[in-house]
Amino acid sequence: MTGLTMRLEEIVAAAGEPEVVREEGEAAIVQAERLTAVIDELLAAARRQRHAQAEPVAIDEVLGQQITEWEPVFRDAGRTLQLEGSRGMKAMATTGGFGQVIASLLENSLRHGGGAVTVTTSFGGNYVVTEVADEGPGIADEIAPKIFDRNVSGGGGTGLGLTLARALAAADGGRLELVRRRPATFAIFLRPADDDGRNRVVSGPA
Repeated sequence: MTGLTMRLEEIVAAAGEPEVVREEGEAAIVQAERLTAVIDELLAAARRQRHAQAEPVAIDEVLGQQITEWEPVFRDAGRTLQLEGSRGMKAMATTGGFGQVIASLLENSLRHGGGAVTVTTSFGGNYVVTEVADEGPGIADEIAPKIFDRNVSGGGGTGLGLTLARALAAADGGRLELVRRRPATFAIFLRPADDDGRNRVVSGPA
């Protein structure tokens, strides 16, 4: 929602620049369609047996979509967003659910973190792991144990984003954890769909 709102604000600010309005408008439509799909999945999740709709998801594709959508927002804030780690992995998840978990973590970093944000993928402990880390001050010790509880926020937020993100990860049969407090690092653990590409590693900007 934050990314979509900022794009709409850009459209309003660029009312006299048709090319900017067109580009931002098209991106906003894509984001709105994806948000609608996520809402549909959430509604469906209430009616289905847990994990029933999880299927092999190409991690690279979902992360690529999220990086493309959020990189301009981070750039406008004077920050960088990059993707590192293993490529070609697949995990059991729903595309909309996993994408929304990543979006929630990126939004959380944008609001409360600082410096460069790195999304790192790896395989370990029989899980496909996706970490989102920044270079900010991290999470206060008094907040960390309840960071996923409703109405808990480091400031300026609703306290619902991380709660929803953890619920979405669980609905896909995975889990979302705070693995480091300072600097803040969150990790999504998903069940692997196959063995392809576990050992191919690259590093660098997305």
